[in-house]
Parts: sequence; structure tokens; C-alpha cells
Amino acid sequence: MILTDKNTICNRYIRGRINKYKQKKTVLINLNEKLKGVKFRRWIHPFLVKLLQMKSKLLGLTYEFINDDRVIQAEKPVIYATTHIGKYDYEMVMEACSALFGYAFAGDWELMYATIEDYFFRTIGVLWVDTSDKKDRKNSYRMMCKYLKQGVSFIIFPEGIWNLTENLPMMKIYPGVVQASKECNVPIVPIAIEQREKHFILNVGKEFSVVDMEETAAVQLVRDTLATLKWEIWETFPRENIPKNYYEIF
Repeated sequence: MILTDKNTICNRYIRGRINKYKQKKTVLINLNEKLKGVKFRRWIHPFLVKLLQMKSKLLGLTYEFINDDRVIQAEKPVIYATTHIGKYDYEMVMEACSALFGYAFAGDWELMYATIEDYFFRTIGVLWVDTSDKKDRKNSYRMMCKYLKQGVSFIIFPEGIWNLTENLPMMKIYPGVVQASKECNVPIVPIAIEQREKHFILNVGKEFSVVDMEETAAVQLVRDTLATLKWEIWETFPRENIPKNYYEIF
């Protein structure tokens, strides 16, 4: 019972911190001034990537590219639309694409609050969103647009959740990535990531613009592009160890 009481107090504290963060967002999006902290995060970014590389070595995590069509342009904001398969996606994308500087658009802060990952995210740059709160989703979108117009790129997982399906390269995506791209006039860079145990495979496509496209068509284009990149990864890993009686046991 005591443990339950402690957990309740802890949960109330975390919820209180999240509410304060949401209130701060409401204030910041209405201020006619630049958002702070960007210059510091650009400066510290290479050092944090080094920490990620050290962590990966300790955990035995590795990665490879099957293709990388990025064209890095300093100070040019873009939206990195990334497939989502697990908890290491963001870290591996940041490590593999070490020159990539961008804030993460992320949910589930209540699950990560005060963890090492939380402090890392807040240091390297993150915009937490309460996905269950319609008002906060709207404010977070406005905040992201403010950052984009300030020259800050964003890493977004348009599926919203981990894709744990058996055979879908890409699930249905949310339109926010397209809406932000159109409103802020920034291109989209598609990134597909796949995991085989502790090894990650990345496929980075060419950036493209959806500014002049109708929203529904643009959303479909983003989904299809990411699905194609994921399929190209799958093609590099043929099916192995299929039992002879597979027909009977399937």
C-alpha cells in the first residue's frame, strides 16, 4: 500500500511537471521573439553524438546504410520523416546521420520523465507532445512551425507508434508532417530504418517538396516513399532458415 501511495505521488508530480511544460508552450508560441536554446544545442550536438556512439559500442549496437541521398545544407531546415520500429530509432538515426541536427517531435514523456533518455532528449533538442490532449497537439504543432521558421529541422515519426506489424512496410501516417512542410515551406527527407537484433539498416531517400501538392495526395506520397525505402531494405535481407514443412505449419 505504501508503494502504491508513493507511485501515486510520483505520478501526480510528473503530471504536474507535464502540465507546466504545456502551459509554457502556450506562452512561447504567442511571443513575438525567437525561441531560446537553439545555438547551444547546435554547439553541443557533436559531443552528444559521440556519447551515442560510445553507448552503442557498450550495447553492441551497429548500423549500416544501403543508401544515403541526403544533401546537407547548413542552416537549411528540413523535416526528417522516419519510419518507427522501436525505442532505439531516434538514437540510431542521430548516430548514423551524425551531421543531422534536428529536434525530435516525441510523445510519451510521462514514461521517460527524469530518465537518462529524458535528460538526453532535452539537451539535444526535443518537443514533447501530449498525444491524448487535443489542445497540446495543436500547440505543439504551432511550436514546431515556429522552430522550423527559425531554421531548426525536425525528426518526426509520422506513423505515431512503433510499426510492429508482420508485413506492412508502413502503416497509415498522420498528416502533421505534410501540414508543417506546406505551412513552413520546408522539404521532407524520408528515412527508413529496420532492425535485425542489434543491427540497424538505414535507407535515406532524396528530399522532396509537397508545398504545391493537395494535402491528401501529399500524405500518400510521404507514406509511399517511406514504404518503398523500407521495402528496399527488406530486399537486401532474403528469407533464411525456412523449414521444409513450412507449408504444413504456416
